[in-house]
Amino acid sequence: MDFERNRFSRSPVGRSRLRRRWQPASVAVAVVLIVGGIPLAGGWARPAAAQTALSAASFALQWTAGPFTADATEPIAESSPIVATLDDGGPAVVVGDRTGYLYAYHLTNGSTVSGWPVADQGVPIDSTPSVAPLAAGRLDDVFVGRGNAADPGVGGYFGYGPTGSALWSTPVVEPATDSAGTHGVQAGLTVADLQGSTDVVAGSLDQESYALDASTGSVLTGWPWFSADSVFSTAAAADLYGDGQTEIVVGGASTAGFALGQHYSNGGHLRILNSRGGVICHYDTDQEIDSSPAVGAFLAGGATGIAMGTGSYYAGVSDTDTLMAFNTSCGPEWSDTLDGVTSSSPALADVVGNGSLQVVEGTDNGSNTGSGGSVWVINGATGQPIWHEPVIGRVIGSVVTADLTGLGYQDLLVPTTHGVEILDGQSGAEVTVLGATSGFQNSPLVTDDPNGSIGITIAGYQGANNVGVIYHYEIPGSNGALALGDGAWPMFHHDPQLTGVASTPALRPLPGCAVPAAAVPGYDLVASDGGIFAFGQPFCGSTGGIRLNRPVVGMAMANDTGGYWLVASDGGIFTFGDAGFYGSTGGIRLNQPVVGIASTPDGRGYWLVAADGGVFTFGDAQFYGSTGRVHLAKPIVGMAVDTATGGYWLVAADGGIFSFLAPFYGSTGGIHINQPVVRMSPTADGRGYWLVASDGGIFSFGDAGFFGSTGGIRLNQPMVGMAGYSG
Repeated sequence: MDFERNRFSRSPVGRSRLRRRWQPASVAVAVVLIVGGIPLAGGWARPAAAQTALSAASFALQWTAGPFTADATEPIAESSPIVATLDDGGPAVVVGDRTGYLYAYHLTNGSTVSGWPVADQGVPIDSTPSVAPLAAGRLDDVFVGRGNAADPGVGGYFGYGPTGSALWSTPVVEPATDSAGTHGVQAGLTVADLQGSTDVVAGSLDQESYALDASTGSVLTGWPWFSADSVFSTAAAADLYGDGQTEIVVGGASTAGFALGQHYSNGGHLRILNSRGGVICHYDTDQEIDSSPAVGAFLAGGATGIAMGTGSYYAGVSDTDTLMAFNTSCGPEWSDTLDGVTSSSPALADVVGNGSLQVVEGTDNGSNTGSGGSVWVINGATGQPIWHEPVIGRVIGSVVTADLTGLGYQDLLVPTTHGVEILDGQSGAEVTVLGATSGFQNSPLVTDDPNGSIGITIAGYQGANNVGVIYHYEIPGSNGALALGDGAWPMFHHDPQLTGVASTPALRPLPGCAVPAAAVPGYDLVASDGGIFAFGQPFCGSTGGIRLNRPVVGMAMANDTGGYWLVASDGGIFTFGDAGFYGSTGGIRLNQPVVGIASTPDGRGYWLVAADGGVFTFGDAQFYGSTGRVHLAKPIVGMAVDTATGGYWLVAADGGIFSFLAPFYGSTGGIHINQPVVRMSPTADGRGYWLVASDGGIFSFGDAGFFGSTGGIRLNQPMVGMAGYSG
């Protein structure tokens, strides 16, 4: 059963779109309860206590829901079933379809949960629902995106209560520069505590990604974040560094163009964001990244890694058909080229039974006859394949795993366009095919059913008209709790909150000064003797007890790697934490003293600026120009980096601004100011900056807001610097 995935052309300036008219229709649903369980094939014999193998006879069909005649040609497709407790009838399966229905059926007998399904004027659902209780002791609430690549002009973010009542809806609001009318949300809404509450986060098919309060749908501080292109990837959410903060890991697409001061190329991105919408690090690929990231302790030595596939939008590029692993600084660890498209999201599971995590990925070679895809099991530490096997159809959805035998290793449940194929984890041998007359582009759901058995729910489409259908199986005599234990990946993106994080082994915390500075809210102050005063950020050392040749005049944080640099007026550099030493001017005769330092966005280089505007580059910092040969009315007193373009600004004591590959938003160069400007600070998105004078007067430009100043207050000592909110 082949039902093609939809795609549409994306661009920072415009997108194709299709708005579909919808007429309400009654939902014709047949739920068939299989009393006592009828095995798929052959007779059922209760397994011995020490079950050693599975066969087709091991899987008993308990009930079916559908076919859903109202969703013909727009069935259940990429929305995966998730388990939720919505009433006192016990756990239920929740899944959406492209007609706009969000269904809920009890696992016990397939009965419809009261108040469900819900619909919203035919706006399609390819997003996988997420669930969480919004209050202690409360039943689960449900969060989902609406709108997809075929229908991107409608949709948004939605929350529903346990009875199906609408809690809130939040639209996607486009940037002022974009009038394409794209509002769909195809990614799942990941549940996490981002800002002290239960929150949800997801990208959209537009250019904005949102983090919302899950109780109200209100936008969190620092959001939306400008992702610059469509996001199909469901974000992972984890405390990557052990600092008590939740980081967001997500893939995305990129289209060549220029938007909000930054140039983009065709391809995609891996990005790690902090909870306030600030970029910690990123890695660019030449293929879009539609795959949803999997996070776990699978790298060498048990280090935390990020696994993700790519996509297929750009033809003939090198990152097509690849599975990649990254560290928590967005550095690549390994990359494998597989035998088909890897937009399927990887699972992290103990497939071989050795207590470690392997990376499991399905591929799609696009063939509608014969084997349309494969499954690969990869050594997470080395990237070397352990085994791979062709399967019975294209793998568009994502593989899940569970210990179906109780033998201590994970078996694989592989969704294909010709049924869900069950494979033995250690050998890759086929056990059976569930739903062989149906197609599946999502993930199966494995549950610990109310009777203690292993439950398996699959939701897809069948027949000439592609109508939706749901099947629920059990393995009688099995241990449901054991199946979902250590090393399992039992549903799309691991759990009902869609965190994408393997629960065991536990993620290892990093030493404080190895934590990327952009991951930690707070700031450090530095004195002229190099003494450091830390507020929020870790203390990684100082020169407070060292005799210096020249006073310290500046400091920069290592956003990606952790730690910081201090610079003296002779250009001497002092490194602390994981900040690398990339060179200095300490042994060079300078025309004018150094007055500031700024780090590159990835923390692998820095610029120094002297009072005459001479710029010195180290590491991966690029030279874009200087005022070293320009007659200045007033000396340069500081510099700042534009995070959007990678360029920089220099600021003079009269507030004159000199832009180098960075947009000019204004200056005080032509204004009489009471006291000289001493420093500047950019806004987090690079669309503005602040200047501060020695009396504390603040001058804001671009999107920098004015929040007050000390310009009218008598100060004991002059101001010497400022730091803006970094996101």
